[in-house]
Amino acid sequence: MTAFFTNTLLVLAAISLGLRTTSLLTRRVHPAGRLMLSLVIGAIFIVTTLQLSERYQVYDMGLGLLVSLSPVGVFDLAKWWYRWGN
Repeated sequence: MTAFFTNTLLVLAAISLGLRTTSLLTRRVHPAGRLMLSLVIGAIFIVTTLQLSERYQVYDMGLGLLVSLSPVGVFDLAKWWYRWGN
């Protein structure tokens, strides 16, 4: 159960990082395409950060930093949904 919860928080952090990275693509790309691109970019950021933190033996710190982004991911996803609807 803890692994599921942690993975859910990491997915929310990936969404947050990805949506903030692709925020410049507002009008040029379809919103669903932007969300998919954001998930890919966010996943790359998450995997890279976790690999680097494991290499430097500070995995718990890296995981903690990424999990702390998850509430922002909920906000960014809600903002994306609102903008797509309007």
